[in-house]
Amino acid sequence: MNDGEPEVNYALLQKLRIDQAARWLEIHPFEVLRVLVAADRLPADLRLDANDVERIRELAKLETWWDGTGIPLSDPELVSALATQLLTRLPGAADRTRADNIFRGLDGHRQIFLRRVVNQLARIGYLDIVMTASGLSVSLRTEHRAALSALTVGSSALDELLRRCTVDGDAG
Repeated sequence: MNDGEPEVNYALLQKLRIDQAARWLEIHPFEVLRVLVAADRLPADLRLDANDVERIRELAKLETWWDGTGIPLSDPELVSALATQLLTRLPGAADRTRADNIFRGLDGHRQIFLRRVVNQLARIGYLDIVMTASGLSVSLRTEHRAALSALTVGSSALDELLRRCTVDGDAG
């Protein structure tokens, strides 16, 4: 303290509020709190440093499937890239991911579009969507791996899936 002014804790200025951490992680602030409480790691000042945020990412099993580079612009290319992501990231029958991992890193328009695609893939039986302790989770049905890998640009399977997404008007 100098001249009667309060001492500033500059370390607090470098920490993130819960809502800022949530935006960084692309999840709801309540989800940040849920993870911290479950791990008995809720800080008294509700401020988080970079290590805390990374710990939340690990505890919540958050993955960013789309890093902002090389995201396909056309709908068919995006669906084909999604099929590749699913096949790569969910290699085994017991593998599942948080549903929101599938969309993390995409802009709002592409997220909405891929939600319709994921809903159609679940309706036709390629994906299982179940509620787990960490929220909605997605797994790939192993018997449909070959069909999913056939969703390539220009294929009739991909054209049919896109048609179903448009005709059914599934808002996701």
